Amino acid sequence: MRRRLRPIHMWPIDEHGLIWRADALDCGVTELELRQARRERRIYDVGRGAFALASAYPAEPSAAARQHYRFRCLAAGAAAARRESDGRVVSHQSAAAILGLDLLLPDRRLVHLTNGRSGGGNSTRERMIHSGLVADDDVIEIGRLRLTNLPRTAVDVALSQTDFAKILTVFDGALRAGVSRADLERRLAMPRRGVARARFALSLASGLSANPGESWSRAQMIEAGVPAPKLQSEYVLPDGHLAICDYDWDGLVIGEFDGFGKYRREVIDTDEDAGDIVIREKIREDALRGLGLGVVRWRWEHLQKRTLVRLLQQHLPTYGVREWESAQASGFRSVSD
Repeated sequence: MRRRLRPIHMWPIDEHGLIWRADALDCGVTELELRQARRERRIYDVGRGAFALASAYPAEPSAAARQHYRFRCLAAGAAAARRESDGRVVSHQSAAAILGLDLLLPDRRLVHLTNGRSGGGNSTRERMIHSGLVADDDVIEIGRLRLTNLPRTAVDVALSQTDFAKILTVFDGALRAGVSRADLERRLAMPRRGVARARFALSLASGLSANPGESWSRAQMIEAGVPAPKLQSEYVLPDGHLAICDYDWDGLVIGEFDGFGKYRREVIDTDEDAGDIVIREKIREDALRGLGLGVVRWRWEHLQKRTLVRLLQQHLPTYGVREWESAQASGFRSVSD
């Protein structure tokens, strides 16, 4: 006869949504129950002796991957907090995952921590330990877990990157989240590795880009010298609805980035049928065209295959946008630190 398992909601779950093996055993959960819950995928391993409930994961695969990485980061930070002598704080991409700072194509293989010392950094198969001092006012606490705050995290990520689009994206995200440009500039004032590239990208950053796809789109435009569009322009449609547009070239043509998760998120948020949302978007586009505006749309595939600029070169002149700029980001590649 199969042993009846303890209901999962009766297991000890900490403030971060984690189940710790030691706490579970103290509460009477057996090793058999843990093994069977893992085998049946009712819980997932997220760190040494740490698990997360399967029910805490979204159904959508990419969102589930983000959540799994976030749990791994929380587990690493919480484990460090349990060792009171451990001065490590969650940082870089891992702090960004916990804080909700959007990154472009983030690498989730490693959990990142900073050790609070001038030396001693190292890496393992699962973790990257950065060396570096962390001021008290650069740290925030979530329960007992310690991690770098939003501006410090954004700068750390930016300095660790060499790709213009990724650096622009992290600064766009920080500005969008309310970090002041002056704060970021102050943190980039001192000479160090990668700082010239980061300063250059920050000078072109805008909190009006709503997501990494919009930032990546702008990065490709900047690199190619596409005329700089106005971001998040507003038009009142004939039916009285307000249309907020991603990109606007001189009131002549609108550019719209269609992210891969856009319609799926709207279905979840509004309970609308996906087909109805697509129809609504088509009606909105027709209404914009009715105002005399050209409309150009693109998707993730255009960014991944780097065909966005070719698309814009084909369509913008048709609508009267003919003055092209010099490629601003060409200077990015020549920046030397």
